[in-house]
Amino acid sequence: MARILTHVCCGPCFTAVHEELQKEHEIAALYHNPNIHPALEWRRRLIYLRRFCIEQGTPLLVSPYEPKLYFGAVHGHEERGDRCRRCYEVRLRAAALRAASDGYDAFTTTLLISPYQDHEAVADVGRAVGRLFGVDFKYLDFRPLFRR
Repeated sequence: MARILTHVCCGPCFTAVHEELQKEHEIAALYHNPNIHPALEWRRRLIYLRRFCIEQGTPLLVSPYEPKLYFGAVHGHEERGDRCRRCYEVRLRAAALRAASDGYDAFTTTLLISPYQDHEAVADVGRAVGRLFGVDFKYLDFRPLFRR
């Protein structure tokens, strides 16, 4: 069974993704979201994600809360229209690095469950950072699971 590291933005987004991935993968979750503000919201999401991972027996890796990392990456890009792509890069780069260093076969993200995210940009960024660190980015269109 292939091992996959899943970047997770929050517990609710992970539930259906987890159910789908566990059919063919050994899963671990990575909570790396310096873009979430305020810190109280970041912690609230982590609490519910941690609870879900404990219930499912899924390993959870947590990056420290570093909003300066996010602001440094997106500052000045609001007007250029690539702010979202740069935010994806911050989060997916961390996932690719962790997946490669911990020996996962691939990585993916719960961002792919949202009909509001730019799937083409997520896939492009995921593949690029995957190549950079030598780990596969697994693009799966989870949007049909969004309402679950």
